Amino acid sequence: MAMRFERHSRVRCDRAKAPGVKGVAVVLAVELVVVFAACAKVDQAGMGAASGSGGVGLGLGLPGSGGSTGAVPLSGSGGRTLISGNGQGGEMSCGLETFDLERRPVDILVLLDRSASMARDSMDKDIPAGSTTPSKWSQIVPALTDVVTTVGGDISWGFKSFPEDGAQCAQATLTSKIDVPISPKNGAAIAAQASATMPLGNGTPTGGVFDVAKTYLSGIMNDHRKFILFATDGQPSCSGTVGSLSFSGGGSMAAVAAATTAIGSAAAAGFPTIVVGVATKASDTKTLNDWALAGGEARPDPNPIASKFYLGSTKDELVAAFTAITTVAQTCVFNFTKAPPVPTKIAVKVSGVKAPADPTHADGWDYTDSTNMAVEVFGSWCDMIKTTAANKVEIIFGCPNIDIP
Repeated sequence: MAMRFERHSRVRCDRAKAPGVKGVAVVLAVELVVVFAACAKVDQAGMGAASGSGGVGLGLGLPGSGGSTGAVPLSGSGGRTLISGNGQGGEMSCGLETFDLERRPVDILVLLDRSASMARDSMDKDIPAGSTTPSKWSQIVPALTDVVTTVGGDISWGFKSFPEDGAQCAQATLTSKIDVPISPKNGAAIAAQASATMPLGNGTPTGGVFDVAKTYLSGIMNDHRKFILFATDGQPSCSGTVGSLSFSGGGSMAAVAAATTAIGSAAAAGFPTIVVGVATKASDTKTLNDWALAGGEARPDPNPIASKFYLGSTKDELVAAFTAITTVAQTCVFNFTKAPPVPTKIAVKVSGVKAPADPTHADGWDYTDSTNMAVEVFGSWCDMIKTTAANKVEIIFGCPNIDIP
């Protein structure tokens, strides 16, 4: 672990209100540097012991009563902390630890439904020759190619279209083949593959392709965050997995249930699904909503009757949806090596401005789970962090009886 010490202003805790170790300060800078500080009490002689928050601390020079300077080792869970006194009466101060922090990159596997129904209009009707009515395919593919080639960030893309060639729900229509394996900076390769693909497949083995995706992503040995981006028009027609497909009928309860289970299983394995659909029929909309909820990345909308999947009724809408999806995928998550001693005494500041706590995840910050080992920043605050408008993020763990301004 790379480590360096920096000069920081002294953090003081009220002696009567906060004896012993009562707080940790964390600083996440543009270089993604985190600084921890643990409040410690030193006695009148400038010598004493208290518990630290881990790592190696730098003594800031605590005043003692005897005029001499002493070094006091403090216990810490991750290493040792040094604190020193220099002669003016007991006070509280802090040791500091710094280390580099990296954001985890993102891997996204695109699953593109190339079944023949994608060549029809949004009402699932054949498009007459010479008609200007757009097909579902003509809406999704241009938007997909636009986004994967223009959206930057630490995203590695992969691509698989389905079904493969063969009779409806035949075994040949679903294999473990990945058309473009996940790799960095490969948006152009994804765009080329999608553009070369045609909606000529027979049947829709949705549940089976999610088993393929889960197996593939499970085999990638890195610590990247992984997502599935699923573009479809809705109803499946095949049940089963690779080597065991069977025809269940378009939109049958068995095929839909199998797909919903497979999407939920992938999410439980750590691979949430973002659903993009082009559907206006009530049955298709319900299916896509159910899949979006099962995938764990439902479209955020406070309106309870709004669609849970990302809409693709126009190219512009779909481009906006994909852009929002990739922004969501690059979440502003900051992981701690230690949970805050007082979860309610925490401040998240972006460029010196304090963001509000927001359990609705609309525009502020919240803990990622009940362990309090990480926070995520949402809305405009996250947008600021991802741009040059924010030059520093500070996450401060305070002492129990001291509010952080």
